[in-house]
Amino acid sequence: MARLYANKTVLRSILVAVVVSTSLGCAELLARRIDGYSLTSWRLIRVRVPSAPLDTVAPSYAEHVAVAPGVNRSWFADDPPEASGGNASPDPALAERYTSHPGLELSGVYEWNLEFLRGAACAADPSRPPHQNVVSTVFPVGELFVFEPPGRTPFPRYRFLRNARYPSGLTTNAFGWRGPDVPLNKPDKTIRIAFVGASTTVGPHASKYSYPDYIRTWLERWKTASRLQVRFEVINAAREGIDSTSIAAIVRDELAPLDPDLVVYYEGANQFGLADYILWPGGIIPSRPQHTRPWILESTSALVMRLRTLRDPFTVRRGEPRKPRLPVAWPPDLDEQDPQLDHPRLTLELPTVMRDLDTMRASLSAQGGRLAMSSFVWCVKDGMQLDPADDAGVYQYLNDMFWPFSYAYMRRLADFQNRAFQKYAKTRGLDFIDIAASYPLDPRLFHDGIHMTQSGTKLMAWISFQGLVPILERSIANGTLPRASRRHLSTHPDFAGAPRVLMTVASIRASCAGS
Repeated sequence: MARLYANKTVLRSILVAVVVSTSLGCAELLARRIDGYSLTSWRLIRVRVPSAPLDTVAPSYAEHVAVAPGVNRSWFADDPPEASGGNASPDPALAERYTSHPGLELSGVYEWNLEFLRGAACAADPSRPPHQNVVSTVFPVGELFVFEPPGRTPFPRYRFLRNARYPSGLTTNAFGWRGPDVPLNKPDKTIRIAFVGASTTVGPHASKYSYPDYIRTWLERWKTASRLQVRFEVINAAREGIDSTSIAAIVRDELAPLDPDLVVYYEGANQFGLADYILWPGGIIPSRPQHTRPWILESTSALVMRLRTLRDPFTVRRGEPRKPRLPVAWPPDLDEQDPQLDHPRLTLELPTVMRDLDTMRASLSAQGGRLAMSSFVWCVKDGMQLDPADDAGVYQYLNDMFWPFSYAYMRRLADFQNRAFQKYAKTRGLDFIDIAASYPLDPRLFHDGIHMTQSGTKLMAWISFQGLVPILERSIANGTLPRASRRHLSTHPDFAGAPRVLMTVASIRASCAGS
């Protein structure tokens, strides 16, 4: 009997072990299938789920964009005849400077505002962020290309060299702008349109086209189809890393002398500070948590990987990493849906941005030109699911650069910023191109949270083009455009100096008062 009982106990144990093992095996297979891992490999190997080729993603979205009257959907397939980046052989002298300063490549081939450099070099407080930034990213180069700004203002802080073929891929014209040359004086029957902003407008240097390049091409198609007796010129005066104050200086000093008819503003990231309304726990900004050590079997078990994500708040996964709860103290008298633009606690540096926009408007209206606003696109939303491999750029941007803010709060502030932009345009009588309202938040169209792939850039340009056409059509119909140029210059006042002037950092420091 005892032996029989022992045998039954062993059989029961074996049965339990088999059931448990089978259940774990089935759960492992299910977890692997859900999480996209191979079902046949012992080690965890992520299997790419078949999806539409990336070059078909933007066209499929473009099919659902409402087109302006007179626009043919087939034009979306057109690319500009001339590339403005990505394929030019670099200037040998610039290539040498570029490669000889690892980590500071672009700093060595920018043309820096001498007033900005002097102010940074002579700053009394060396811990001041602007000074600290310049010391670490500019001054170690040793000598810099410089220009003397009109009015001796420190903005814009830098510009691109004129007639340059950059090692980064960018090609500039006679004014240092991305794209083909334009004459100093606007020809008769010409509508001159300029685009300003930062990196999302100038575009990656290595990208073949920026979004204004596409718009230039489609304007030609629209002109021909509509039988317009006009000529379009498109300028891309943007550059990476700048804020609204530098953009205002570009409009005032660089663009206004060329008498543009319309200047389109697209920027919303470089002054996107999210901390104003946050109540930090204990008054301290939570640090980004460190990854836990590797777990046993994590390289072979999807279940173990899932368990690890419960303990490690920053393991890359499809869902948003766990973040600390951050109470929001939104000003009770600030209407989130209809922002009061004069509110004393307006966030996102909007008072500064609007002041700079007013400067742009004044600079343009003095010549008869106009400013137009665009909403800004952020690839973020509450509950966003990102692929750990394919969407790594977007994931890292949202969760590293903007830690510890949640996707939901970033979306909330991005929407608030765009409502403020739209209201600013309405109260100032400006045209507003709502790109963000139509742009799909598909991470396949983005390199990170704001910078788009080449196909994503084309889709952005297509949406912007649909908003631009009615503005131009109305202005042409009422006789406002084209208009005769009010300026006839022999030289551009901001580019009268010699090109590619080099100055040593030592001589810049020596110019400080009392040195």
